[in-house]
Amino acid sequence: MKIKTILLQISLIALIASGCTNKTTSMNNSGNSGETTNPTEQKGNANDSNTKPNQNDQTLLDYFLPAGSTARYKGEGNEFAKLDIDFAHPYEDYVILHENNGGTVIRRIYKIEKEQILKMEEKPVDLHEDFPSQQEIDAMEPIGIYLKKPLKVGTTFDGWEIVETDVAVDTPYEKFTHAFVIEEKGEDFVNRKYFVEGFGEVKRESIMKSVGEEYIVTSTLESVTKPE
Repeated sequence: MKIKTILLQISLIALIASGCTNKTTSMNNSGNSGETTNPTEQKGNANDSNTKPNQNDQTLLDYFLPAGSTARYKGEGNEFAKLDIDFAHPYEDYVILHENNGGTVIRRIYKIEKEQILKMEEKPVDLHEDFPSQQEIDAMEPIGIYLKKPLKVGTTFDGWEIVETDVAVDTPYEKFTHAFVIEEKGEDFVNRKYFVEGFGEVKRESIMKSVGEEYIVTSTLESVTKPE
């Protein structure tokens, strides 16, 4: 199959068989209560996120929301592009996400290192399944690289490349001015992810060409809920 990777909102459609839910994910140990914020309710976010960072001096943990947060993404182009993502940091150097596209809950486990973020697990789970223990995660073999320094144009990892920095990106949540973009390209597709310090992914974009037509699917940050 030529299209080896289309972002989760497309590629996981085939997994939608059991455990379907439209509810926001509830993560063990995540402390997932708090207030939903948006630009009109929390103006401070725009100032912080639009200050140009020295990205290579930052810990890569800064590219995830705090533990107990939930990010909601507006989906366009596919019914499974709408996402709710919950964040937990149950163990040192590890981040666990539950990503709910309305049909499947995907658990993603990341290990934060100084120069890169490793992908340790990525699989469908039951909504209420417990986290693996730290010992179980420590025993996992990495399945890929999620992000790698230096955060500058030309850096490559796992078929992805940083193609732009200091990019402006509009989202329903707010307009960011210092995003960087990673891109994965194939013969018939292009995938892009837009990252902002303090938030992580603020936009995903998949472009697929088929029989002279172009299909675009996007997931764009719409709201953020942080613990009180």
